[in-house]
Amino acid sequence: MAHGAVDVILEQLAALPGHTPRLVCVEGLGGAGKTTLARALTARSDNITLVHGDDFYGPEERDWRSWSPQQGYERYFDHQRLERELLRPLKAGRSATFQRYDWDSNTLDGWVTVEARGIVLVEGVYLLRRELRLYWDFSIYVDAPRELRQARLHARGENDEGWIERWAVAEDYYEGVEQPSQAADLVVSGY
Repeated sequence: MAHGAVDVILEQLAALPGHTPRLVCVEGLGGAGKTTLARALTARSDNITLVHGDDFYGPEERDWRSWSPQQGYERYFDHQRLERELLRPLKAGRSATFQRYDWDSNTLDGWVTVEARGIVLVEGVYLLRRELRLYWDFSIYVDAPRELRQARLHARGENDEGWIERWAVAEDYYEGVEQPSQAADLVVSGY
């Protein structure tokens, strides 16, 4: 992400209405560059608290390998817990407390408190589903070609080919049903 693009986004975030906290999402499909952008924004501002959407996954059910693309979209990410434990309290001006998902143990582990101040930036996939859109004061969609995203996922070495493929078809379903790039306030390139 170019330094200039980060500056432009920070200017847009600074111009958001004065209520606190201001809720911002950085959305994109796996490997698009959303975490890179979120970290760049956070590194340049003391007024941004970063929350990772990955904290709101699991615990995975034993049968997840047999899920259809629609079931993956509906069940990989716990959007109801994100809404209940993070977004609702913050939108009401209260601090939020949630349990972080631990990927290694496949359990909810460790409590996180997010203060109701400044900008709370949430980065992840599935954040622009219709039921969450009303919470965002500003939304950014990071777009990148599928080939680049897939190459990045493989380079991470975190998941096998089968998992990456199942994840991709669930994201394809999400993209077709929810059209997150069209719902975003700003679309940026994830190169």
